[in-house]
Amino acid sequence: MNILAFNSSPRDNETSKTELVLQKFLQGARRAGAVAETLYLRNYKISHCLGCYNCWLQSPGQCVQKDDMTEKLFDLYLQADLVVLASPIYHATMNARMKLFVERTLPMMDPLKEAPAGGTPHRFEKMPKVVTLSVCGFWEQAMFEAMSMTWRMCLGGDLIAEIYRHSSEFLSIPEFQVTAQPVLDALTQAGEEVVRQGQVTPETMAALTQPLGPPELLARLAREFWSGGTG
Repeated sequence: MNILAFNSSPRDNETSKTELVLQKFLQGARRAGAVAETLYLRNYKISHCLGCYNCWLQSPGQCVQKDDMTEKLFDLYLQADLVVLASPIYHATMNARMKLFVERTLPMMDPLKEAPAGGTPHRFEKMPKVVTLSVCGFWEQAMFEAMSMTWRMCLGGDLIAEIYRHSSEFLSIPEFQVTAQPVLDALTQAGEEVVRQGQVTPETMAALTQPLGPPELLARLAREFWSGGTG
């Protein structure tokens, strides 16, 4: 299986928790025999969608703009067996960089085709399956609900798994390693299961979303961090 991950985090790889969670997932995928590559959207020029619909009408399947999305990323997306769309939560949903990328995938859709049940009308015969992945610093899994709804509506039956990890800033704090390690192990297990089974088991999903500590403790530590109490 050829896996291509698109990471939209603006952070460097040393501080990005999106990167931390993504690479744990891909580690498991590689363990199951997949070949996985990560592309960082911050390194590419992607113009805004113009809303002209030329990719549907005048030049079906091809955007009129000439940038990294048209020249490289679009084709790489289509060539993959599995795509991982990884974004941190910004204002309750995917960040602007990922939204920009997703909007430019509009040429993949064909409005003249009838949409399959629970899916989208694809223009191309071969389409990759998709895993969405996200993190947030808050301690509530509900923070991902808005983004999950968007992904489900956009991707339909192509979406085979959603990997969402709350309290992600605590995953790399030494004091939390006892509770964080089972979460990191579950993320790796999830990657392996997606390759081998095409889905993540409920047991693994429960393990990768388990709390790192009492909500009141995480809330207090978060407030201390933002007030400068943790240096």
